[in-house]
Amino acid sequence: MTLTPDAILALAPEAGSASNARKLATLGKWQHLNAPAGSLWGQCQGSGKDPYLTGVDLSGPVGKCSCPSRKFPCKHALALLLLHTTHPGEFGTAAPPESIQTWLDGRARRAEGKEQRPDQTQAELVTPSGPDAAGQAKRRAAREKKVTGGLDALRTFLHDLIRDGLAHAPSRPYSDWDTQAARLVDAQAPGAARLVRQIPAHLGDPSALLAHLARLHLLTEAWPRRDSLDDATQADLRAALGFPLDNAAVLEAGGVRANWRVMGQASVQEDHLSTRRTWLVSGDQTALLLDFAAGGRPFPPALPPAGTVQAEVCYAPAAFPQRALLSGEALSVPAGALPVPVTLDALLDRHGAALAANPWLERSAHQIGPLHLIPGEPWHVQDIGGQLPLGGSDRARQTILAISGGQPVTLYSEWDGVALLPLSLVHEGTLIPLRQAEDA
Repeated sequence: MTLTPDAILALAPEAGSASNARKLATLGKWQHLNAPAGSLWGQCQGSGKDPYLTGVDLSGPVGKCSCPSRKFPCKHALALLLLHTTHPGEFGTAAPPESIQTWLDGRARRAEGKEQRPDQTQAELVTPSGPDAAGQAKRRAAREKKVTGGLDALRTFLHDLIRDGLAHAPSRPYSDWDTQAARLVDAQAPGAARLVRQIPAHLGDPSALLAHLARLHLLTEAWPRRDSLDDATQADLRAALGFPLDNAAVLEAGGVRANWRVMGQASVQEDHLSTRRTWLVSGDQTALLLDFAAGGRPFPPALPPAGTVQAEVCYAPAAFPQRALLSGEALSVPAGALPVPVTLDALLDRHGAALAANPWLERSAHQIGPLHLIPGEPWHVQDIGGQLPLGGSDRARQTILAISGGQPVTLYSEWDGVALLPLSLVHEGTLIPLRQAEDA
């Protein structure tokens, strides 16, 4: 399984380890980064004279480190996993030092021994860090128990918030939200923690605050009933809570090989983790690719903005398939046709249908137009059916206004239920990308 940064941080034994791992996930703090088959190793400079030697067995994942920490996994092992997820190209393939290799060999022998002794009982097969199916089931059950406890506490927190009245929510200290988010990180539910950290952004709008809290409440209600949900809805629930996507299984299931137009990109910075969203369109199919970068490091190379690539796109399980992975190489090909624009009313209908399938969907993307720009506080776009707020940076909005010359425009934009985020502009048949960056 390939872990995302959120999934890696969810492995942390407590919030402090996750925070420290983010700070250590920078190339400048590491020496001799390597990823031989099935493992990682590197040296991280600590406060002492000698760097800490850290290794990770990816079959667990399980870490080993020369640091004195008694936490498992330690912050160095978590940081090493984060670096490999965000910057795999910085890792060589050199064999690990003797101490790490001996540890890896011992784990491999124990795993092989279990495979060769089928007469062992279930209890004998279960070890805290073994790669066997029984061990994985035990770890999964342990995590689900933590998530259950975290969501129970979140339910109580939300009930108290509603009982006190939403009018009093803005007067709460920020520590209330931060403490609750930290508890959810400890409970290995980083997706729910992120939603809690977003609550202060909605305090000025009671209707938006209520809608946001409703999404959180739905998580607390759906989780105890997860076994009664269909597979796609279970996948959406786990994704919303921050469970890792099984990249290997997604790629193994295969996907859609076609020519995909790169319609737009946006990036968001949250603490020490950056996320880049890339939207692809082929016919009536839309795919969302996510890339991550930790510790202020750059993203992996991006697909050509406004270009067209021939690639196989594999969708993650979902009631409304959108998140996807690229399988193999993406080859640049001549530009393909642009999607047919829709009206604002059609956008809302499509987004509503997507929310009906996945109530935790954060955003969708659409080609919309023709639109008239209306500057102001806030800016709006308008068509024959109505108007919607236009977000994004001042530079992006001014660019749209300058290129369009005040004439109707066609935009490819994200819609999150609050405002449109313009990602690209169609001018005289040419797709022009707009640089967008958000603060979390």
